[in-house]
Amino acid sequence: MKHVRTIREFFNDSRNKHLIGISPNKYVYHTSNPIFRNKISKEGLIPQSKSEAWLSDTKIEGKVIFAVNSDDKEDWWDSTYDDDIYKIDTTNLNNKWYNDPNFDLDNKRIITFENIPLNSIQLIYKGNGDPFN
Repeated sequence: MKHVRTIREFFNDSRNKHLIGISPNKYVYHTSNPIFRNKISKEGLIPQSKSEAWLSDTKIEGKVIFAVNSDDKEDWWDSTYDDDIYKIDTTNLNNKWYNDPNFDLDNKRIITFENIPLNSIQLIYKGNGDPFN
């Protein structure tokens, strides 16, 4: 199946030429506050803008989804809250993935600018949103 670039992908590519592409593992992991669980269960994962998802001084332009390219739980995001963890199956996705430029090039912190549909995500841990003590 040929992947047709959307206008969003074109603009993300042109504004983010400094990003380094990566081939993700079969499974990558996304952390999210449980308050978004209902929305994710209906829509899948949708890229979010800076104001919604991360600090304004990031080296990324546009809406993005963050993930961790490692099965090792020690590598997964720790927001200091008891967050939900989603397992993303990348085998049926045509998403382009990049190293997150806010971190060292260890191929563990990655991003995509494209939606991730429900059939590619699985909620593997239900957090309660409380801060860890």
